[in-house]
Amino acid sequence: MTEHEGNDVARTQDDPCMIIVEGVTQSGGKFRPSDWVERFAGNAATFGDDNRLHYSPYIKPTVYKGVKGLLVDPALREERPELFQQLVGFARANRLRIPRTCGVSELQELVEELEGEEQG
Repeated sequence: MTEHEGNDVARTQDDPCMIIVEGVTQSGGKFRPSDWVERFAGNAATFGDDNRLHYSPYIKPTVYKGVKGLLVDPALREERPELFQQLVGFARANRLRIPRTCGVSELQELVEELEGEEQG
């Protein structure tokens, strides 16, 4: 990972709650394409004066338990509501695991919905 990408989530446990979207489906399969994390985080990224891509503090690539995923600040919901809704829709359509929702209602409901489907 480059300096502009998120670190392994295990190293950020003292930080405020951050949402995690894993690159793994509910059934345990690795989500493809492998660059989905960079593509999605790129939706909120900007190019700096150094002509390098800088990920938004609200959504950036990370590694969670050895798997690429997204680290999402719950404030994305208010700061970029259209991108937040796109994330929820993307996670639903692709049945992605969300091990940490930070109590965000849309994500908590999605997790319960997907877990219910797996059990049913």
